Amino acid sequence: MGTITFGFKNIAAKSGHLEERWNYDTNSLLLAAPKIADIDGDGKQEILFGTKEGRLISIDLDGNLKWSFSVSNEYTDMELMFLDAETSNSISGTPNIEDINNDGKKEIVFGTEQGILHVLDYSGKELWKFPTGGPIRGAALIQRFANNQTGVFFGSHDKQLYFLNGAGQLYWKFAADSPIESCPILTPTPVPMIIFGTNDGTLYSINLKSELLWKYAIGRKILAQAVSVRDEKENLRIIVGATDGDIYCIDENGALLWRFHTEGAIFSPVTVDDINNDGKKEIVFGSCDNKVYALTIDGKELWNYETDFWVVTSPLIADIDGDGRKEIVVGSYDHNIYILDAEGSYLLDYVPGVSGIVGQTGQYGEALTKQPGKTKGKKIWQYQTEGIIVGCAHIDGSIIVNTESGKINDLVHRKT
Repeated sequence: MGTITFGFKNIAAKSGHLEERWNYDTNSLLLAAPKIADIDGDGKQEILFGTKEGRLISIDLDGNLKWSFSVSNEYTDMELMFLDAETSNSISGTPNIEDINNDGKKEIVFGTEQGILHVLDYSGKELWKFPTGGPIRGAALIQRFANNQTGVFFGSHDKQLYFLNGAGQLYWKFAADSPIESCPILTPTPVPMIIFGTNDGTLYSINLKSELLWKYAIGRKILAQAVSVRDEKENLRIIVGATDGDIYCIDENGALLWRFHTEGAIFSPVTVDDINNDGKKEIVFGSCDNKVYALTIDGKELWNYETDFWVVTSPLIADIDGDGRKEIVVGSYDHNIYILDAEGSYLLDYVPGVSGIVGQTGQYGEALTKQPGKTKGKKIWQYQTEGIIVGCAHIDGSIIVNTESGKINDLVHRKT
């Protein structure tokens, strides 16, 4: 049965195209999304990212190198026997940036495959580092508390979740039952909880004293960071994807509220925003079934869009063309950036004749009691890069795209 696209709103069509403004070649593989922030306090944003060979690199918004920091260590011959030389220094997570020591300047926090958490100043000089017993593959969470103190939370392959102060001193560590590769989150007050997933598929909730509050057994590896959100009734919801292909919504007591199934693993956190200006929050995420999904906060599908390969990274939601309407930016393993309409397009099932679609005088039939079609994802623009897309960021109209091949692209929207 065919379909026809049906428009209910008089909305101006999107115009223009995406083009590359510059690209930067790191000469190393990239594994994660970039971070954009004004690191040095000069009023200008910088782009920060780590490489597989173990360099943390800072470039400006014109693609010029500012500085580079290498994490490489010298190993003994015995250590080299058990290490993969190509990955032993890898930076697998996106760095985080915050003033963690209350000196009025921002610091950069990231972990490595060596199992070391590094902290650099704004110029790329190392301030301190903290060793663990296994690789650190997820990003660190930096949290500022009411007493103006800062905590750093992160997990390690040694099965420990660590809580450090801004000077690198250990407050406590919590022992999980399996390695931790996901980034933890801290839910909002009045009862903050630290939520994180593990490789055996357990979602943990602990308090700030490292006491276990609850855990939920998903059963498959959790690599995605959980996201906390409040629904229309202000109830706290924890939303997380797993490698079983499902999105889980858990309440604040650890009970499952709903579950949405896809046909592929989910590796990255969902993105939550009001994408259609209805005053309600929606959930957008990618799956290794090649699709991008948009759900209501109650887990009902609004639309999906299929690319040609896995969608591993988190979607971005931003106004790309400056028309006041949000778009969804998605990077795929098929080497393409897709810009999608946030509301999708309504596809009306085509039935010969009009009686199955439009009510006729004096008629009432089964066709009129069912929805005559469904909403599908709508592509606006597409841009092909030179490699698998491992992460994106958005700043001032630019989409910064990290590719596994080591190229970073700055893509902008042009009206003509």
